[in-house]
Amino acid sequence: GRTLPTQGSKVTVDAILDISGGSLNDLKYSWFLDDIFQESKSGYDRNSFQFGIRRTNGSSHTVMVKIFNESRSFMVERTIEIPIVQPEAIICFSNNGSYSSDRKNETADVFSNKKSAFIAKPYFFDIEKLSDLTFEWKFANQSPVISSAYSANVLDLVIEGKEDQKILENNLSLKVTNKLNSRQSDYQSTLVKIH
Repeated sequence: GRTLPTQGSKVTVDAILDISGGSLNDLKYSWFLDDIFQESKSGYDRNSFQFGIRRTNGSSHTVMVKIFNESRSFMVERTIEIPIVQPEAIICFSNNGSYSSDRKNETADVFSNKKSAFIAKPYFFDIEKLSDLTFEWKFANQSPVISSAYSANVLDLVIEGKEDQKILENNLSLKVTNKLNSRQSDYQSTLVKIH
C-alpha cells in the first residue's frame, strides 16, 4: 500500500517531466494548494512543492501544478488529490508463533498456563522508526505496561492459576501515541477469552 498523510504530516509533491529538446531549467512551475496560488513556492526550476497537512481525517488537500516553458507557449497542468487519514493501530493475536494477517482481531482465545502473544501494527503515523511511538498495553485490572522500546509493540501474556472450565472474558486495550506529535494517537481493544 501507499503511505497516506495524517494531520501534521509534511508532504512533498514532485513534478517529473520528460521533454524532448529544451532544458528542464527553463520551465516555470506554478503551484496551487486547494486552489490558492503558492507564489513563494513557484517559479523557475521549482519542480518540488512541500506543505504541511492542516486538515483532518476524512478530508483531503488538492495540489495543482501548471508548467510553462520560457515563452509561455507550452503548458502542462496536473492535479492530485491527497486524502488525509487518521493514524491507527491494530491488535493481532499470535496463533502458534505466527501472527494473523493484517486484520484486527475482535476476540482472542487464550489458554491458561500457556504463553500468548499480541502484536500492535501501527499504520499512518508520521514517524521514522517504531521507537518514535509509545505503546500502552492494559489487560483487565492490571497496571498498564507503557514503553517505547524497540519491541514495545509486542505483548506476551500468560494467564496462571485458572482451574475451572468456565471461560473468562477480559479486555486487552492498547493506546499508541506518536512521541513527536501527540495529536497522532489511536486506541484499540480486543476481547480476550480465557479457556
